[in-house]
Amino acid sequence: MRVLFAYDGSSFAKRALRYAGHLGPDLEATVITVSPVLIEGPRGEQSTDPDRDAGEGRRHLEDARRLLDEFGVQVDVVHTFGNPAAEILGAAEERGADLIVLGQRGRSAIARFIDGSVTERVVRHAACDVLVAR
Repeated sequence: MRVLFAYDGSSFAKRALRYAGHLGPDLEATVITVSPVLIEGPRGEQSTDPDRDAGEGRRHLEDARRLLDEFGVQVDVVHTFGNPAAEILGAAEERGADLIVLGQRGRSAIARFIDGSVTERVVRHAACDVLVAR
């Protein structure tokens, strides 16, 4: 089974990673973290939000790798730049994922209305199954 885990370092994302232990020994795992870019910027590290730490994505991936090591899961890691929902969906399609696993942040209805929800977009547009950990 090919599984794409979306990871942003949040407690919800960590909980989502723990599902790797339930998915069986034949798990082909990929972890993606997405550094959002400024709306009009090109997709690349130079266009990320200047208020965010540039090394944050790399630290998230190392954290995810350590968590999955606890379950004996070998993992490929991907750090992309762009719109988080679009990058997650694109990576799942590119890798032929059978399942996308991600955490739900638990934001308020107002915040979801203003910004939208990455989780909601992924669930709505994914071509494969999606598991949302709360």
